[in-house]
Amino acid sequence: MTFLEIIEEIHRKDPGVTCGALVGSDGLTVEEWRGPGDDRDLPALCAEVVRFFREADRIAAENGLGAEEEVHLGGERAQVFAAENGLGAEEEVHLGGERAQVFIRKAAAEYFLVIVTDPATVPGKCRFLLRQAARRVREML
Repeated sequence: MTFLEIIEEIHRKDPGVTCGALVGSDGLTVEEWRGPGDDRDLPALCAEVVRFFREADRIAAENGLGAEEEVHLGGERAQVFAAENGLGAEEEVHLGGERAQVFIRKAAAEYFLVIVTDPATVPGKCRFLLRQAARRVREML
């Protein structure tokens, strides 16, 4: 299975997924997939969300919140959920807006999976599919 096939499989399991990418820690896309009609600037989005992921981790550390597990932004307000006792480093970010949702999951030390979905897509299902995909990516690297 290729990285592209992993992203396509997420879309097959949840048609609300409109595009996705495997991204290096430098923010550059390694592989990307787009659904029909998706015209987002995915490489630019990936560069920004990876930077955001790293910044959220820094903020949590500087404010004594512990190693971050999840960041969730909904609309105009942000909620930061710190990791519970020793859960490890930040693994996932979810951005929710009125036109789309973005899910970012750390797949390996230097790689992230990013998917963009319709706003009505169920976040829990996407997070589950990303966890599965991240395991497959780790096995391939």
